[in-house]
Amino acid sequence: MTREERAPLALPAPDPLAVPEGFGARLEAVGAIVSTDALRRLGDYLARLLAMNEQMNLTAIRDAESAWERHVLDALTLLPLLAQVPAGARLVDIGSGGGIPGIPLAITRPDLEITLVESTQKKAAFLSSVSAALGLSNVSVHAERAEQLASGRMKGSFDVVTARAVARLSALAPLTLPLLQHGGFALLIKGQRADEELAEAARVIKKLGSKHEHTVATPTGRVVILRRAR
Repeated sequence: MTREERAPLALPAPDPLAVPEGFGARLEAVGAIVSTDALRRLGDYLARLLAMNEQMNLTAIRDAESAWERHVLDALTLLPLLAQVPAGARLVDIGSGGGIPGIPLAITRPDLEITLVESTQKKAAFLSSVSAALGLSNVSVHAERAEQLASGRMKGSFDVVTARAVARLSALAPLTLPLLQHGGFALLIKGQRADEELAEAARVIKKLGSKHEHTVATPTGRVVILRRAR
């Protein structure tokens, strides 16, 4: 089910959250260069997310400062890792929930075609509605289970797959890696136990024709990069 097929939600329209002082410099420190307009739109998104969170469970984070840190900064640590991905490339975000990291990436990389996958219907409806409210014409939403897409019509369709806080790598790899084209890569946002999860998932990753390229430490966690070799 895509955004166009789903009735939109009546979203609150609060004032955008103010960008924290020094936040642009923090983004630059991790290699993410973001325009003033994009920062304003990110503040608009966060305001809508937190307002809607009062009606449905979209995020455990409820204050503005933490939202900028744990949502926007966390998501945009992926920007430097996407620097070599060309315009028109296809990215899929698995288990999008309230839209992290997919929506911040769609705001800051409008040249990418971004698909958000979220099986919970209410959350998917929010993603569709907030994308429309923000004018994100590069976003589509699918209210389906990732395992169905990975073994069905979207198998091998994407250049990049992202996921955050979905599952341990041993369970996440079969949901993400089959969606990649040969040579495509996964950017999986994890915590401090990333190495433990990698060791646990090594056999599954290899069986799926993929390999661990490297792991990048960020101010908010670690990003595991897996490449589909065949």
